[in-house]
Amino acid sequence: MRACTLFAAGLIFAGTVAAHAQSVSVEKPSCMPSEDNGLVRATASGVSAGQALRLYFRWKDHEDFYWVAMEAEPNGRFWATPPRPEKRNDQVEMYAALVDPSGKVIARSESQVVRVSDNCKLQLNEKELGVAGNLTVGETSAKQQGKKVMAFECYGVVTRVNYQGVRRSDEVCRGCVIAWWQRKPVLVSGAAALIGTGIIIEGPGNNPEPSPARP
Repeated sequence: MRACTLFAAGLIFAGTVAAHAQSVSVEKPSCMPSEDNGLVRATASGVSAGQALRLYFRWKDHEDFYWVAMEAEPNGRFWATPPRPEKRNDQVEMYAALVDPSGKVIARSESQVVRVSDNCKLQLNEKELGVAGNLTVGETSAKQQGKKVMAFECYGVVTRVNYQGVRRSDEVCRGCVIAWWQRKPVLVSGAAALIGTGIIIEGPGNNPEPSPARP
């Protein structure tokens, strides 16, 4: 009986140690660029197979959080670039969380509030720019579905994941991109016509043949 008791206590202790071994922390950025992409770095320990790190973010004190997946680097380091804050967005609240395959939070960092500034300058590398231009944004409540990410620009937001984990194309931002594309100049019979404006810029081959020279 004593042996069984000691064994059970050992299992509880091992589970407690394992839980404490999983920790997450965010390196608070000094600022986030207004109408441009920022970069957030985090560290996590004890990450197991199938687990992932997410960056949760929102316009401070406004509605529910959204999230983007954090990219893994060696030695337990991660990074993410959230969507571009709109002009009205002056503060971004964020935290990082370790989640299991179902999206359940296992461990999380403390929340950070980062100011948004026109003077915040940041140069992303090629890989970071590639991620920033092809974002998957997750939702945490049903009311976020079918709506734009609150106080963040459409640029780069391609895919959304609803609070039940169902992935889809972004309805709002994708519609804006299609509308913009339809307004681009198109070539029509050798002329570039700007749709909706009535302006036609003549191109090569659009000028009539010159009249024959008179004798």
